[in-house]
Amino acid sequence: MRTYPRLPGAAARISLILWAFGYVLVALLASMLGRGSFLLQFLIQTPLLVIALAQVAVIHVLWRRFAARAPMILWPLLALACLTAGAIQSAVDLGLYVWLTRAFFPAWAAWTTIDASRIGFVLILYSWTFCLNATLFWALRSEEAAKAQRRRAAQAEAVAQDARIEALRFQLNPHFLFNTLNAISSLVITHRNAEAEAMTSRLASFLRTSFDTDPKQPISLADELATIESYLDIEGVRFGERLHVTLDCPPDLLSALVPSFILQPLVENAVKYAVAPSRLGATIGVAARQVGGELAICVKDTGRGCAAPSVGGTGVGLRNIRTRLAALYGPAGRLETAARDTGFTATVRLPLHLAIPSPGVG
Repeated sequence: MRTYPRLPGAAARISLILWAFGYVLVALLASMLGRGSFLLQFLIQTPLLVIALAQVAVIHVLWRRFAARAPMILWPLLALACLTAGAIQSAVDLGLYVWLTRAFFPAWAAWTTIDASRIGFVLILYSWTFCLNATLFWALRSEEAAKAQRRRAAQAEAVAQDARIEALRFQLNPHFLFNTLNAISSLVITHRNAEAEAMTSRLASFLRTSFDTDPKQPISLADELATIESYLDIEGVRFGERLHVTLDCPPDLLSALVPSFILQPLVENAVKYAVAPSRLGATIGVAARQVGGELAICVKDTGRGCAAPSVGGTGVGLRNIRTRLAALYGPAGRLETAARDTGFTATVRLPLHLAIPSPGVG
C-alpha cells in the first residue's frame, strides 16, 4: 500500500494549530450549549481532527508535486482536492454525530437532524478550512523562497567580493605588468611612439575598468566584451601573430546583463594554456548566443585541449565562476567545460536579462 510522506515541520505545525483550534472551539461551543461536557465533546472531535490532518497530508503531497506548475493548473487542482476533502470530512462528521445520537445520546436528536441546509453549511465550512490550509502552504513556500533569495544574495555579495580580489590580484600581477611595460618600452626604443601611446592607453583603460567596476552589480555584455578585448589587445603585443582573436556577439545581446569579470578567468586560461605554450599560437574565440530564455557565452581556444584549471593551475578560477553563478542564479547559472584534441571550451550559461534603457536615452 502506498504511504504518503509526513508533512514537513512548518507545514505540519501550522496545519495542527489550524485544525486543533477549530475543533477545540467547536467542543467549547457545544459544551456551552448543553451538549455534554467539554471533555466529552473534545474526545468526539479527536478522531475528526486525525482524519482532517490525514487529508491535509494528502493535499500537501499534491501541493509539493504540482507547486511548480502554472497557477491555472495548480489552483483548480487544489480547489478540487479541498472540495473533495471537505465532502469526506462533512460525511464523517455528520455520520459520527448521527451514530452517537442513536447509540448513546438520544437527547441530541433535535440538533443532529440532517437536511440540505445543514449539509451545505458543514460542507462549505470544511471546504473553506481546507482551502485556507492550502493557502497557508503557499504562504510558507513564498516565505521560504524569500529566505532562500536573501541567502543567495548574501552569498553572491561575498563571492563577488572574493572575485573582485582575485581579479585585482591578476590585474596587478607583477609578471603581467612587467611584460606589458616591457612591450611599451620596446615600442618607445624603436620609435614606434604611436603604438606605444596606444598600448599605454589600453593598459590604463584596462586597469581603470578593473578598479571602477562594482563586482556586486551586473554589467552589460558589451562592457564585459570591451574589457576582454582590452586585455587581449595588451596580450597581443606579447604574442604578436601567435594570438588570434574572434569576438562574435549579435547586436541584440550586447545589452544582456552579466556578472562583471565573469569571462576574465576563462580568457586568461586560454592565453596561458593555449597561446603561451605553442610556437604556432592559437585562436581564442568568444561567442554569445541566445538559447531560449538563456544566454550562453562560449570561450573556446584551439590549443592542445588540456583542461586548463585556472589562474596558477589551482582550479580556483573555474571554481569561483561556478560558485558565483550558483549564488546569483541558482541552478539556472552554470559553467560547462570540455577538453578536446582541438582545444578547450568553456561555456557560461545564465538567464537572459536585457538592460532597460534609461528614459530619454536613445
